[in-house]
Amino acid sequence: MKVTVKLFGEFRQVAGKERVTLDLNPGATCLSALKALVAQEPELQAMVFQAGQLQDHLHVFLNGQNVVNLQGLTTPLHEGDTLTFFPPLSGG
Repeated sequence: MKVTVKLFGEFRQVAGKERVTLDLNPGATCLSALKALVAQEPELQAMVFQAGQLQDHLHVFLNGQNVVNLQGLTTPLHEGDTLTFFPPLSGG
């Protein structure tokens, strides 16, 4: 199944693109999609994972909804879904 990952901020700069299409197996989850993303775009590895765990500051959205309000990173994906994640925002 095809899933789109939209990249913003520093993720877009490092990858050099604003979206990546992943071809995932049926039953894939948000976590497996993020692992597939860094396998396809290895320059994002350190920005997404640290010591095998998702970076604490990363906000992951599935079709515009924060996955913490769903089933977290175990949320199942479906054909045509869009994952978006954002770097931490700062300002004052």
